[in-house]
Amino acid sequence: MPERAPLVLIPQFFGSLVFDRRTSRYLPFDAEATDVLRRLRAHPIDRLLAETDDADRRGRLQRFFEHFYDLGFFTVDGRFAGAVHDDLDVPPDHLTGPLAVHLEVIASCNLGCTHCFAGDLPRREKRLNLEEIDRLFAEMARLGAFRLGLTGGEPLLRKDIFQIVDLALEHGLAPCITTNGLLITEEIAKEFGKRELVWLNVSLEGATAETNDRVRGPGTFAKVLDRLAVLRKHARFTLAFTIMRTNLDEIDACAELAHEVGADTAVFRPLYPVGVAERNQELMPSFADYTEALNGLSRLGDQSLDDPLDLRHIDPFSPHSRQETQSVIHQNYGCGAGNLVCSISVSGDVNPCSFLGPDFVAANVRETSLAEIWHHSAGFQAIRALPHTDPASGHGQTATFAGGCRARSLVLAGSVNAPDPWIAEQVQAEARSGSAVRNPLVILDVSARPRGRGCHGSCG
Repeated sequence: MPERAPLVLIPQFFGSLVFDRRTSRYLPFDAEATDVLRRLRAHPIDRLLAETDDADRRGRLQRFFEHFYDLGFFTVDGRFAGAVHDDLDVPPDHLTGPLAVHLEVIASCNLGCTHCFAGDLPRREKRLNLEEIDRLFAEMARLGAFRLGLTGGEPLLRKDIFQIVDLALEHGLAPCITTNGLLITEEIAKEFGKRELVWLNVSLEGATAETNDRVRGPGTFAKVLDRLAVLRKHARFTLAFTIMRTNLDEIDACAELAHEVGADTAVFRPLYPVGVAERNQELMPSFADYTEALNGLSRLGDQSLDDPLDLRHIDPFSPHSRQETQSVIHQNYGCGAGNLVCSISVSGDVNPCSFLGPDFVAANVRETSLAEIWHHSAGFQAIRALPHTDPASGHGQTATFAGGCRARSLVLAGSVNAPDPWIAEQVQAEARSGSAVRNPLVILDVSARPRGRGCHGSCG
């Protein structure tokens, strides 16, 4: 693989984003800090300090440098350790490109799970070939869209999956794969071990065969555990769980299972009522039940315990953890569809989010460039222009979307811009109290045993 700078500065309307290849994360900087980083790419810190007459500004510059030097942003001679994407046209009101692209590499699967977001499979579509995928990856890199989720269906059914991964790595992208694990062999496990993925997610839906197999099919729990015993010898992996009514009482046990089978982490997400799950909405937990499940996991991380698990709150393919102390790149009222992320189907259809369904497809990358779709398509412009009501000024009532998931609003309330019914009580309670409405989706990453290699990010 070509040698690349560890950091990439991507100009944005507010300043810039810096993508850190070592952690596969984005960090936002305002215009002033961006100017400093640009100058430090050309000149060492000593020269900038010498050229700064104002003592207060010189002190702030010194503190800025020292803080980010500790994060590996600068070389030993005091220069910015990164490349700069200076050939981008910077839009005035949205990002130069998605921060993450979810690419469906195959539309078939060897399972028929009752909660699958991909819908009924197989779908008969002419899938993107390697040449088309190579062009797509090159354009993603030009746009600064470095995070790539490879999804399905079951990605390992695609015989050229490792060629796809290698193309992504050659273009400097940070790929991750989500698999059901059943097709993992010794050879496949070794191939995974040769590559630096952000994450290799293996899905389970419970800590017992009874709970998991109710959703994924008879015998899958035992088969996956058998495959994980092979995988753990060669590669890092994560266990990914979907929180549903069927496994609420096993969430703590799921985290412990991840530790027992040698996973680096366990990731928990709520069920979304899309795809096959739209017909099985009884599987959806209430928001209160979901919150209580996460609170239980948090207790596992209690440092007063003799052997606490390491917990991290993360957002899948998002630039920030949604906590009030974190930086916010683009406030889309709690949903990144069309602003932070996009999805591409197996045949090249581009959607602000795959959960929104075919009615929201903007265009196809076989006919239109990803940049053109991202910047100028009617579909992406429309979702960015949706009006909203600030519930804090509406006495707890909101006529439009005010946080959560637009796809969930579409399914449960009939419109992408309706209030998300799943979180309506929380939104109204926060509005009555005068507090800021926050996205309630917390993805909990439970690290059983840190191994000191790679990063903790998520495909989503």
